[in-house]
Amino acid sequence: METIVEREGNTVEEAIEAALAELGVDRESVEIEVIEDKGKGFFGRITNGRAKVRVSIKESSSVAMAVNLVEEIIKYMNIDDGKVELTESDSTIKLDISGSGLGVLIGKRGETLSAVQTIVNTALKKAGLDKKLVIDVEGYRERRADTVKDTALRAADKAIRTGRSVLLKPMNSFDRRMVHVTLQDNNKVYTTSEGEEPRRQVRIIPKG
Repeated sequence: METIVEREGNTVEEAIEAALAELGVDRESVEIEVIEDKGKGFFGRITNGRAKVRVSIKESSSVAMAVNLVEEIIKYMNIDDGKVELTESDSTIKLDISGSGLGVLIGKRGETLSAVQTIVNTALKKAGLDKKLVIDVEGYRERRADTVKDTALRAADKAIRTGRSVLLKPMNSFDRRMVHVTLQDNNKVYTTSEGEEPRRQVRIIPKG
């Protein structure tokens, strides 16, 4: 998803129109910088060169594009009644998806949801937005986080009790990070990740 383009034309206006057409947005959604505007002849035509402009999508418009992208993904997955709600702070953009039949969007252990988040996050990065992006489906991430935390704590207790390391089932990066964070202040165990995606796992090891 392009968010900044440079285009040339016989006039500045012609170059702007070409950039807008490529970006697929209207003039109100962009910032325009005239890079070059060489000598004009009659009726504003260039006589000794061409006009060149740089057109970039505004931050607020980029966020709107991210919402539209999620909505398009939902439609592509045949989720007709899915709705996207945007919550934005200085550091975070959160998109909450609600509707029915959203299990396909979550996927096994949230893998599909994580993939969608990666796609949208890439679009925002291209737009130059340095904000954390979170996409959730009716509170799934919070429920999943509670489950992962409980799994990590129980596995740590087992490692401490038996004196042997415990290898958890393969997890995506979100879940693995949650295990590490949950146990990072536990002075009786430490955690490591091992293996290759998509079967990368966390091992919980007793200290000493």
